[in-house]
Amino acid sequence: MDKGIAINNYNEMLRGIIAEVKMTRIVIANRLSTSVTQLYWDIGKRLSSEKLEKGYGGKVVEQLSVDLKSEFPDTEGFSPRSLWDMKRFYEFYTEDDPILPQVVAVSQNQILPQVVAVLPWGHNRLILNKIKDKKEAIYYAEAAVKMGWTRNLLLNFIKADTYHNAKELPKLHNFDTTPFVGASLQLVPFLIFKLYSLFGSIMFKIHNFIVFKNKKNRF
Repeated sequence: MDKGIAINNYNEMLRGIIAEVKMTRIVIANRLSTSVTQLYWDIGKRLSSEKLEKGYGGKVVEQLSVDLKSEFPDTEGFSPRSLWDMKRFYEFYTEDDPILPQVVAVSQNQILPQVVAVLPWGHNRLILNKIKDKKEAIYYAEAAVKMGWTRNLLLNFIKADTYHNAKELPKLHNFDTTPFVGASLQLVPFLIFKLYSLFGSIMFKIHNFIVFKNKKNRF
């Protein structure tokens, strides 16, 4: 190392460069995720405009899947099921709904909602398959983005029904303006149940092991 650079200065420079590299990776990953989601939205829009439905449209989608896989052999995500999900994804957010919040209002003009665009496709498919109400879907999408939830964590929050539970929390806790804190608290009973189940399973196995040892010692 050059003696002209003090150890402290070098370490500070190294930490700064590492932080920049990590931040750039995050930005690139987010842009890639947004581009993929936008692509699937556009494909879904095209399938919807062709008015393809399962049944008579099934053969068309199956052939489309084969041709896309042939054209892009190294690209995943073009199975018939995925293509149908893209169509459902587009139609779910573009259906007319006068009570929809402003964050989704742009989708009525067939524009991909920003909060949905930045979610990984796996998160979007999970919400699409578990949630039927658009306002609720946007709630979970916003929470996942702001809180950095993994797909498994998002699934746990959905199972805990945090959307409806958070709305019923007392206003004195200010959960209306901080809904994701309220949502996190609503997950506590679910986590306690999971821990209790795990503890019960462990105790059951210990009990069986003791009974087995006792029977073995008798012989």
